[in-house]
Amino acid sequence: MFEGQDFGVGLLPGEGPEDVAAADQLAYEVTCRELADGWVDEGRHVLPDVESVPPGPFLLAILGSVDRSRLNGFDLVRLLQARERLVAHCQAGSMADTREIAYASPGDADSGPDRLDLPFEFAADELRPALRLTRRAAENRMSLALDLIERLPGVWELLAEGRIDLSRARVFADGTAHLGEEEARAVFARLVVQAPWMTTGQLRARIRRLCVETDPEEVVKRYERRVEERRLWVEPTSDGTANLLLLDIPLVDAQAIRNRIHRHLISLPNETRQGRTVAQLQADIAIDLLQGANPDSGTGKGFVDLRVPLSTLQGRDHQAGLIDGMEPVAADIARQIADLSHDAEWRFTVTDDYGTIVHVGTTRRRPTKRLSRLVESLQATCAGPGCRVPASQCDFDHLQPWADLGVTSDRNGGPKCRHDHTLKGHGWIHRRVARQDIWTTPLGHTYIYPINDHPP
Repeated sequence: MFEGQDFGVGLLPGEGPEDVAAADQLAYEVTCRELADGWVDEGRHVLPDVESVPPGPFLLAILGSVDRSRLNGFDLVRLLQARERLVAHCQAGSMADTREIAYASPGDADSGPDRLDLPFEFAADELRPALRLTRRAAENRMSLALDLIERLPGVWELLAEGRIDLSRARVFADGTAHLGEEEARAVFARLVVQAPWMTTGQLRARIRRLCVETDPEEVVKRYERRVEERRLWVEPTSDGTANLLLLDIPLVDAQAIRNRIHRHLISLPNETRQGRTVAQLQADIAIDLLQGANPDSGTGKGFVDLRVPLSTLQGRDHQAGLIDGMEPVAADIARQIADLSHDAEWRFTVTDDYGTIVHVGTTRRRPTKRLSRLVESLQATCAGPGCRVPASQCDFDHLQPWADLGVTSDRNGGPKCRHDHTLKGHGWIHRRVARQDIWTTPLGHTYIYPINDHPP
């Protein structure tokens, strides 16, 4: 397979290893050595140390020489990760190209490389025929490129290094769009280390929380303005069905409604489910509740889990509260929630200045299990990789199975959504060591998630 390979692959014509920087020198040597050796080990190919090769022409040379049919599952995952880093690197270059086009002076093929002082008004239209984009898509692409490179250059650099993908870069841009340049960069600085390890959902929630704490007064104003615009919308579809939307209602009400539906769902006996999926059951329960019917079984009103630092309740700072361990609310709104008695059950967790839980409870007495409440307080979301299902909607999973004499305790258990709970029976291994969830996949990769990082 590797016979006749040009060992200068990855270099420009006339270049040799003496012409490249030290980092690229190593990449060049890895490329040549591995192409020459053929990566053969007992009849299979072994992927070289691609993790240490920065995204660029040398990484492209290595990946372009791989016969993926001769890699095992472990190395196939490494191959995919390396290629995604390369894709992100190219996407960063594409964003830089797009931004440069915005400042290019109008001309023709023989024009010089002149630049304008400000972006050309119709620069986005240049992208439409060139990339076969709609007008809206071209404008969005140009806006994102300008935003990343000029307002959030640190985000663009992470993208160029292959440490985040374009989806997460877009989350940064969209999530900080309402902030000034200085405030937006401050939010990024708080997340630069964690961002490469987070999903888009986790990153979006963390950005929202930091934005809430950065300018709490503006957040309250925006919240109140949007709540004033709340509305009900019925949207017919082309299939003869309809979408029923509640728009801009208070987050606490939305969470309480969702949790009430979930309570009805888990209380339904198997014979009433009639082969329906979870999504179908949730829709049917919501329809029954809105029409005043009893959805077969299940009682009780929705609950909301409010997590707020003690210092915030005392008015000493403006740290954001968290609803269901995920959705941030401004400190002033969190204080209002804590002060008022709502029809729903309000679960609350109070922490000290160091994040240690000092008290948990509910505003209404309910027959809840003390252990389940403790576990939900210690870990706000599912322990699965990147999962954000609230702990209140999860199963209690024994780390050491009950059948193997595993005790039922907070040290031997934690919340897992139904999907991630079943992973353990399909080759996934979950351990907990020193407040860290350690997952090993069926293909042999191990991922570590600090428990304190599960809440965004």
